[in-house]
Amino acid sequence: MEFEMPRLLTKEDIVGIFPPVVSPFDANEELDLESLRREVDFNVSLGVTGVCVGGSTGEGHALDAQELGQLVKTAQDVANGRVPVMAGIITTTTRDAVRKAKAARDAGAQALMVTPPIYQICSDDGIYDFYSMIHKESSLPTMVYNVLTNAPATVPLMQRMVANQRETGLIATKESIGGSLETLTELLATIGDKISVTWAHDWLLFPGLAIGATGSVSGAAALLPRHCLAMWDAIQSGNLAKAQKLHFVVTDVCSQISRFNWPAGVKACINMQEGRNVGPCRAPFNRVPEEQLERIRVALKRADAFEF
Repeated sequence: MEFEMPRLLTKEDIVGIFPPVVSPFDANEELDLESLRREVDFNVSLGVTGVCVGGSTGEGHALDAQELGQLVKTAQDVANGRVPVMAGIITTTTRDAVRKAKAARDAGAQALMVTPPIYQICSDDGIYDFYSMIHKESSLPTMVYNVLTNAPATVPLMQRMVANQRETGLIATKESIGGSLETLTELLATIGDKISVTWAHDWLLFPGLAIGATGSVSGAAALLPRHCLAMWDAIQSGNLAKAQKLHFVVTDVCSQISRFNWPAGVKACINMQEGRNVGPCRAPFNRVPEEQLERIRVALKRADAFEF
């Protein structure tokens, strides 16, 4: 039976809570696809909008193209049309990004979430060409992942990319720590009618969503999907008091992780939750001090006590 490619995403699909799930590994740091199946099914069963594999929370920096394809295929098998699957790309060169994009596309990815080139700082023209070439070679729609604090995707660059969507394939942005509430506001005001402008400051979800971000592809949602879904629903229904309470719960957990080793802390936190087991991170990002583990445990206990 011939594999039927799933439909490509549009800006209308990048809304709500769209977790960037972790990439489970076994004790030998090889992909644990059965654990991924359970994790994707768990998230989908809660009512998330979609799932993304290979983002920062999914250790995208540590994956090769073949592995990214395996993650996409497995996630698509589990999602089975219930929600879309997006693939993250985190790399240093256009040629490697294209290689990963094609692997993700062939495995069934419906869109890409692409970080600007990491490690070295690129010019705006170079970043523009980077995204344009990825789209040209893969034909997949793209979300900019604005996460590099020293090399942000600026508002003028985003406006230029939106003005040339046929070249760039841009349908969304994920405003993370490369952006701010100020840039989020400007993007919503100037290009919010052309792309989905989402928000992913894990410890500041409430203000960004309340301002009008169209959703969140945030690591917080991979950690605490029920809480993030409840916050989103509360904001949409105008119950800001409940959303504010959830904000402090989510922030409490995320702040115990974000100040240190994000991927290792995320996996440690998930592994502390009943019924969830995603293994270790790939070395060297696999060490979590006992003092930090204890703070995560305490914050998670407070989160579990929240009455929905």
